[in-house]
Amino acid sequence: MEITYDKKADAMYIYFQKGVKIARTVELADLLIADLDKKGKVIGVEVLAASNQIKNNKKTTKTKNIGLFNFSLPLPA
Repeated sequence: MEITYDKKADAMYIYFQKGVKIARTVELADLLIADLDKKGKVIGVEVLAASNQIKNNKKTTKTKNIGLFNFSLPLPA
């Protein structure tokens, strides 16, 4: 797994598999996008407006289950 952050775009990408062709992209929630391979496995996840999304915030709106991964999304301010 590799995590990259583009400060200018304020976007974080979490790679689960590198070098695999993206077959489709699925919006999981506002500002949270998953790239899938042709078998439907998660290749990576993009978090937009990452500096606002990744906080030490214990309140969450909901949890998204993607295979073995759960993502908790912070409540809007």
